[in-house]
Parts: sequence; structure tokens; C-alpha cells
Amino acid sequence: MENKNKSKRKIIGNIIFLIVVLIVLGILLFSLNDINEIWSIITSSSVPLLLLALGLSLVFMFLTNSSIQLITSGVGGNISYKDGIHIANTEYLFNAITPFSSGGQPIQAYYFMKKGLSGDQTMSVLTSNFIIYQAVSTLLGTVGIIIYFSAVKASISGYAWLIFIGYFINTLILVGAVLMATVKGFRNLLRSIFRGLGKIKFLNKSMTKLEKKSFGFVERFQIETKKLFKRKRVLFGASGLRLLSLLVVNSIPIVVFTALQITIDPKDYLFIIMMTAFATTFTLWIPTPGASGGVEWAFTVLFTGIIAPQPVVIAALLIWRVLTYYVGIVSGFGSYIYIRKERV
Repeated sequence: MENKNKSKRKIIGNIIFLIVVLIVLGILLFSLNDINEIWSIITSSSVPLLLLALGLSLVFMFLTNSSIQLITSGVGGNISYKDGIHIANTEYLFNAITPFSSGGQPIQAYYFMKKGLSGDQTMSVLTSNFIIYQAVSTLLGTVGIIIYFSAVKASISGYAWLIFIGYFINTLILVGAVLMATVKGFRNLLRSIFRGLGKIKFLNKSMTKLEKKSFGFVERFQIETKKLFKRKRVLFGASGLRLLSLLVVNSIPIVVFTALQITIDPKDYLFIIMMTAFATTFTLWIPTPGASGGVEWAFTVLFTGIIAPQPVVIAALLIWRVLTYYVGIVSGFGSYIYIRKERV
């Protein structure tokens, strides 16, 4: 009975995901002035350059997975490079089909522990990866805002609050993680919050449970984070790989625009990289699978008129999304099949 319920939930989840994708595509297509013009732009693109963009997408995944594998080996995990890469790679599939891109880590945790990592080692890997990603991506986005504030403000005009909500949430998460990792009194703060909320009658039981769970979680989080900062080679190596991976993936639009016969001034390379980081990082708060809808909107408003006319930007968006989103889903699904078949 339980398996049937799980299957039903999976089916419902897949249906919701497909509906979301169809809605996003519908809105996108109906917003176009001329669908035939978009298709003509895409079909006249340079195939060698599109293959180069595909190659960059694969390099991005390899670098990201290598960063996670480096952390795994750093905590003493006895996992082969091949298995570690495949487990890390499942993140692209499950982040893409879950709200807030939240599904990757639970799947990774499950297979890391099946492969022999202890609960503490697994938490260390996921905690380290999370902190490194949040720090590097928020840093890139912040630098982008500082350098190109005027351009961003002009592009998103009345919708600035949507992007800056995402920036605020990302920064809050990063600051919260750092405080939780470094401030000894953080557990006491949580205790005060939960006990204060527990005075509300209908919240009493749930707050008591949360207090107990959070105490253990924060304690382990602090222990594993301290271990990360002691492993200088792992910390700087994984951070370097993550930064390089984000620079690679955020440079893909440069190649795509060039493939669509748009001449990009070299001085705009950094702008495109930073704005792509901005678009992808600060729309993750949108509760749709893979932040669908928000990413597309941000990409369109940030580049239309500055880099290319709207029809070309839409064409670039469609190609870019296939290369960075759907290729990831296919790759992640392949890794998921592998680890299930190999019983990793």
C-alpha cells in the first residue's frame, strides 16, 4: 500500500512538473511577436558554436561534480571517483524537478550513506558543498550588482523588488549558515525562539519537537563546518572548482549569442557572465521546479535591448535553457539509472 502511495505521489509530482513547464512555455510563446521569426533565428545559428556551448555545459557539470568529489575524499569517504561523480550528478535531475531546487541533496545523502559514508561524513559533504556554493554564487551576484547596478536597475525597472527578494533570501541563507556554524550561542537563540512560539497553545507540541531536532542538527552542523575550515586544501580546492564551474556555465550565453550572429563586444563578456549569475542565483526562491518562469523572465529583461533585440534574446534563452537545464536533467537521469543499476 505504501509503495502504491509513493508511486501515486511520483505520478502527481511529474504531472505538476509537466503542467508548470507547459504553462511557462505557453506564456513565453504567446508573448512573442513572431514565432516564425524566432524559429528562423534558431535554425540559422552556427552549429559548431552550439556544440561548443554544449561542451561548456558538460565541463560545468564535470567541474561541479569534481568539487563535491573532492569534499567527499576530504572527509575520508572511500568512494571511487566514478561512483562519486555519478552520485553528485543526480543533483541536476532532482534539483530541476523539485520546488526551490531542493531535491538534489536528499538523494545524494541517501546514496552516499548506501555507499558507506557515515551520517556525519554525509552531512559534512553536503554542508560543505552548500556553504561553498552559497558563498561563491552570492559573491558573483553581489559583484555583478555593484559593477552593473545602473544597467540592472534600468532593465528590471518596476520589477526590481522580485530580483532583490531573491538576493535578500540568498544572502540571508548564507549569513544564517555562517552564524549557525560559528556562533556558539546560536542553539540558545533557537531555543528561545521555539520556546517563545511554543507558548502559543496549538504550536506547543511541534515547537518542542523542532527544538530537540534543531539542537542536534546545529551541533553537528557546527562540528562539520569546523572540520571544513581545518581542511584548507579541500576548502580552497572545492571553492576554486565551484567558482570556475560557475564562470564556465555563465559564459555559455556569450557563445549562444555569437552563434545567433550577434557580435558581442569583449567589454560586455563580463556583463553577460555576471548578469547570467544574477538571473540564475536570485530567482531560485521561486517555488517552481528549477525556478522555471523566474529564470526565463530575468534572462529576457536583463539582455533585451542591451545585448540583442527581444526575438534574438528569446531564441538565445530557449537554446541556453536546453543546454543548462534539460541537458542537466538528461545527464542526472543517466547517473540515477547508473547508481540504481550498480546498487551504489
